[in-house]
Amino acid sequence: MAEDILTTVLAFIYTIGHWIGEMMVGLIHAISGVTIPAPIVDAIGLLVILTIFLAIAEVAKKAVWIVVAVGWILIVIRIAILMIG
Repeated sequence: MAEDILTTVLAFIYTIGHWIGEMMVGLIHAISGVTIPAPIVDAIGLLVILTIFLAIAEVAKKAVWIVVAVGWILIVIRIAILMIG
């Protein structure tokens, strides 16, 4: 059961990667006229997917730091209010 789900997810990621790779190769060909070999299409697509995941992780990492910083600021303000009054 778990192998079927894993196989399905990996097949989906591979399919999306191949589709994105074809789009990128088409774009590169339209811009530069260079013909890129077919075996590189999948690699390009999977690298694009990895890049997107890394960008999302980086944004999420920054958002978490902002939430933590705001949390500490609010705690310090709360402690200061308790000390004052």
